[in-house]
Amino acid sequence: MGGAVVDEGPTGVKAPDGGWGWAVLLGCFVITGFSYAFPKAVSVFFKELMQEFGIGYSDTAWISSILLAMLYGTGPLCSVCVNRFGCRPVMLVGGLFASLGMVAASFCQSIIQVYLTTGVITGLGLALNFQPSLIMLNRYFSKRRPMANGLAAAGSPVFLCALSPLGQLLQDHYGWRGGFLILGGLLLNCCVCAALMRPLVAVVQPGSGLPRSSRRLLD
Repeated sequence: MGGAVVDEGPTGVKAPDGGWGWAVLLGCFVITGFSYAFPKAVSVFFKELMQEFGIGYSDTAWISSILLAMLYGTGPLCSVCVNRFGCRPVMLVGGLFASLGMVAASFCQSIIQVYLTTGVITGLGLALNFQPSLIMLNRYFSKRRPMANGLAAAGSPVFLCALSPLGQLLQDHYGWRGGFLILGGLLLNCCVCAALMRPLVAVVQPGSGLPRSSRRLLD
């Protein structure tokens, strides 16, 4: 089993175009689904949030807007973190952030607190998962990269079709607080996907004198 590596550029290892890459592709499929579908899926809770906090739809819609802003606006931060710590550790932390944000949101007493938890914390967590997962996918696939990217992108419509009805079901049975709590637990699957992102490590033959292309951070 490979350890997490500091991503300092191309590893010089040939992309396997298969093998463990299919597990990486599965992880990317799930993470892409959560990243694109989750900001839209939370909109099913807007009506209850409006009643709970006595606000209008435009105020509630800021939740999805902040989520998307964090997802797309924190790209430079994600790049710095990946270069410093590697893809797998960043994604593990991101999965914890995404889950923690939704769990904390279930205890919020004001819409501002929901902005900070669901919007900022969960949005940052999804961002820390999304970009590194694409980096790992491109490392594992070269000749089959177009197909791999297409299959990973298919996670978006699949999860959008699944999360919205699920959110409505959770709201009907548990209310918005219970729904947020369960969705927070569901987002812990991002950590499982992160564990699949085994880095490619160049094997140095004894006595070859060649420098290692990457160094281990976590075993």
